Amino acid sequence: MSNNKNIFIISTIVIGLGVLMYFMFSDGSKRHSWWEHYSPKMESPYGTSIVQGLMKEYLPEKNLKIIKDSLHQYLLDEKTTGSYLYLGPALWLDSVRMNALLNFVKRGNDAIIISQGIAFELLDSISRRDCTDLTYERDSAYYDHLPGFYFEDTLVTLNFDHASFKKENGYPYNFRVRTTDEYYDWDYLPPDLFCKYQTEFTKLGTINDTLVNFTKAKYGDGIFYLHTTPLAFTNFHIVKNNGREYAEKTFSHLNKSPVLWDATTRSFEFPSRSRSFGQSPLKYILSQPPLAWGWYVLLGMAILYLIFRAKRRQRIIPVLEKNENTSLEFINTIGRLYFIQNNHRQLALEKMNLFLGFIREHYKLPTREINDAFKKQLSQKSEIPLNTIDKIFIIHANILQSKFTSENTLVTFHREMEGFYLHCK
Repeated sequence: MSNNKNIFIISTIVIGLGVLMYFMFSDGSKRHSWWEHYSPKMESPYGTSIVQGLMKEYLPEKNLKIIKDSLHQYLLDEKTTGSYLYLGPALWLDSVRMNALLNFVKRGNDAIIISQGIAFELLDSISRRDCTDLTYERDSAYYDHLPGFYFEDTLVTLNFDHASFKKENGYPYNFRVRTTDEYYDWDYLPPDLFCKYQTEFTKLGTINDTLVNFTKAKYGDGIFYLHTTPLAFTNFHIVKNNGREYAEKTFSHLNKSPVLWDATTRSFEFPSRSRSFGQSPLKYILSQPPLAWGWYVLLGMAILYLIFRAKRRQRIIPVLEKNENTSLEFINTIGRLYFIQNNHRQLALEKMNLFLGFIREHYKLPTREINDAFKKQLSQKSEIPLNTIDKIFIIHANILQSKFTSENTLVTFHREMEGFYLHCK
């Protein structure tokens, strides 16, 4: 009972804490994931379902194709034409996919890559290195494939370089988590790409009017479009008028159809450059509902452990030896003593006492008065023939009436009882 009571108390406390935390930290509104996954399958703030939906709506039928497997084989096929599109945090291409993409554009197709980090191998393949050797700063060895050009801020302005697209005050963008604007790493393209000796890269758009985040580069018979602000094409910004207008102007550069949306290429996350939410890791944890709930549950379990562990622990209960039936040993000892002393009568009387005790324990029959009704009832319960039971009690009556009991009488009396014990139910 005490264990069940403790379990009930602990369960009640845990449930109470869970309900309390829910009402403390829930504002009753629908929760969204604020993780930058850029998935077109999710309607969360930083997904891309709206962009893909708009493309399906405004592009002619069958002019949007989602590539889900075998990207390099699809691009290497001479019959494949159109505009390759990647939208995500950081494009990663192995040598096979890189060569497939370069050959695809070289044949006269276009490619638009909207990614925070543009692989320097791709820039190196496009550029003729007319300026410097395009030496890029890198955060660590982990980013050897990514240029390290970015700055932190809560609000930036994007705009286009061409006069027909350019807006007077630009397009403002921020990085928001729920209701708070947070610092964000805004990437831009290496300035060396746009020196006076460079001819491949052309400025198309800027971030904060000075840094280039959108460019195009001629490669073979096709064109590469590179954009370093994928955040601008997420659901959170597309639903705004400015965001939709900016996206439409960006995608208007794609003149070749169909649009081939790359849904196969894996993307890198930035461990050391992930959105830090200030400088507190705990602040980031609390900003994500699944991580926040995990943190609260962990704290609750730690508090419960301290509460119940702090109680005085009960001393270990010693193991008690099993009780032994010493009465049987005593009877056996007395029986051997009577047998050695040739006191057969007393031994028979002791055996009869055991027999009557057996009847009382197993069949719940009183043995104070031995009569025909008792014998008949014992026969029915034990399923032993009535004549066998009569014989036991007749021998016992003879032993009681005589002062001497022979060994043969004792043996006969013993056999009848043993037969009863062996066959009774």
